[in-house]
Amino acid sequence: MPITTFAAIDVGSNEISLKIFDISKKYGINEVDHVRHTIELGSETYKYGKISSSLVNELCDVLKGFTEKMKEYNVQDYIAYATSAIREASNSVLILDQIKLRSQIKVKIISNSEQRFLCCKAIALKESSFQKIIEKGTAIVDVSSGSMQITLFDKGSLICTQNIKLGSLRIREMLSDLENKTDDYHNLISEYINNDLKTFSDLLFKYYKIEHIIAVGEQLNEFMFYAEERLKMQAVPAKEFKRIFEKISKKSLESISTDLSISKEQASLVLPTAMIYNTIFTETNAQNIYFSDITLCDGIAADYAEKKEKIISGHDFVNDIVSAAKNIASRYHCNSKHTENVEYLSLSIYDGIRKLHGLGKRERLLLQIAVILHSCGEYINMNSVQENSYNIVMSTEIIGLSHHEREIVANLVRYNTQTFPRYTHLIAGLDKDTYIKISKLLAILQIANAMDKSHKQKFSAITLSLKQTVLTITTDTLEDITLESGLFEKKATFFEEVYGIKPLIKQKRSKSL
Repeated sequence: MPITTFAAIDVGSNEISLKIFDISKKYGINEVDHVRHTIELGSETYKYGKISSSLVNELCDVLKGFTEKMKEYNVQDYIAYATSAIREASNSVLILDQIKLRSQIKVKIISNSEQRFLCCKAIALKESSFQKIIEKGTAIVDVSSGSMQITLFDKGSLICTQNIKLGSLRIREMLSDLENKTDDYHNLISEYINNDLKTFSDLLFKYYKIEHIIAVGEQLNEFMFYAEERLKMQAVPAKEFKRIFEKISKKSLESISTDLSISKEQASLVLPTAMIYNTIFTETNAQNIYFSDITLCDGIAADYAEKKEKIISGHDFVNDIVSAAKNIASRYHCNSKHTENVEYLSLSIYDGIRKLHGLGKRERLLLQIAVILHSCGEYINMNSVQENSYNIVMSTEIIGLSHHEREIVANLVRYNTQTFPRYTHLIAGLDKDTYIKISKLLAILQIANAMDKSHKQKFSAITLSLKQTVLTITTDTLEDITLESGLFEKKATFFEEVYGIKPLIKQKRSKSL
């Protein structure tokens, strides 16, 4: 059974990590080595908006060392991701270019939703109890240096996710100038944290009963040092968690630094992390908290192994993306029956002309998400539905989708009932391949949506027949489809332009249209 030696690199806000894995179908994912280097890239980004040349030089030197380490293990493939520190830095493009030239490592910036999605994948793969835990209300609280992510699961599926810029390093940098102006720095942090978390609590926690918290974060190992025993993925009751928190909150930075053999700068990140978990525990009235030591590198490896078909996840993460989109649609009171019908029609057409569009499973998912969200803008203003829908999609995090994929979905909902502009007239940022991809998906969405214009689901069952240059969509409905047929013909022109075939509706028990 062939084994792939794979390297995952996380260029984080507080440290750079390299993990090397052996991956195979027989043995799954096995960690071989783990190298870490503390470098506070986020400290400069969050405070000054960019990263200095001295830190960039240090970063490149560390990554050159990682290159040598990968050669030592004969690594066959690698993936390197950068998160918020570089993502938010104004000189990010220049930094990535220097890294590539000086270390021969190609680093990709990933969106926050991609980053957190990978962590969820790692938890599901690594922790055997994950599926059982999320059957009841569960919040995954992922606290990194730059921000925190709260992801809610219930009845085995994802409900929603929200990013809040309350990372341990960001909090420290934001409050550093005030530390010497107060005698109660702990209370200062608490007040800073509580405002945003209270808002999130009012929006979501009151609608869901949260029984479990799964804690993920860069300072978890330091936090767990103060527990009397190793607590990895064991249920820690609220009372025990409070005891651990109280122990940490009474410690000075000097004591934490000494206890953990780390610098005072690193020790200063432990308290904000502990306070965030404590606040979430208090707001949710959760019964238990589980500590998971997974990292982004674990998530990168899990995603790679799954895509290479080396492993099969016990949790359906594609369903989570769809579930998250449906919950967003529900928030904006979208017509669920109309959406479900258009979803059925769109995906049936997509599957029926697979050879014509040449697209894959991922594009099918993007079409499905676009259908689910295509009318969410009605909630804001009935006269600007498409623009409002576009803005909602672009400003709402959909876990598991990259920023580029979210742009595709946003443009699909934007031009759902409008003329799609020529490539030369389209907004900047979309390359030709993306333009063509949007065109193919949009042509399907437009005719499918036209087939349920009355919102009466007249096309509840269809069959497709493709002969030469004609795609015949047959329905056996007895209802009057004059409205749908008229609008369908208008949208058929664009479909024919994109695919080179003419779509027609045929009413089986009436005359053909």
